[in-house]
This record gives sequence, structure tokens and C-alpha cells, in this order.
Amino acid sequence: MEKFEFTKKEMNILKKALQDLLEIGITEPQENYIRNIDAGISEEEAQKIYLKENQEHWIKMVVKEKKSIYILYDRLFGSPA
Repeated sequence: MEKFEFTKKEMNILKKALQDLLEIGITEPQENYIRNIDAGISEEEAQKIYLKENQEHWIKMVVKEKKSIYILYDRLFGSPA
């Protein structure tokens, strides 16, 4: 496998580009966060629920569904969850 070396600036560009691709639309954990706030759950509690659901979402995308964009982001920068 060929290895690449990137400057910090290039890595920041790659990270931003991948984040932009991943953030098209709204994920289920994000949607649930909004619904929880609308339902009267405190922001602190909604945030706790979101973090747990978002972690599960990343595991699902990387491990179970093997979504290439998530795998690439995870390999380069680690899971944001």
C-alpha cells in the first residue's frame, strides 16, 4: 500500500472536506437531539443522549455498514463520537 505524507495545512483541508461530505443532511442522532429539546428534555440531558447515539451511529457506519467515507475519516482523524 502506498503511503502519503501531508502537511498540517493539507490535513486540515482534508478534514474539512470530509466533514463537509459527512454533514450533508442530518443524522438520526442529530434529529433525535432536536426532538428531545423540543420535547422538553434539558439541553444537558439531550447532549448526553446525543453523544451515546452518535457513538453508536459511528460504529454502525464504520463497522457494520462499512461506509467508505466514514472509514476514511475514522482512519485519518479518529471517530468524532
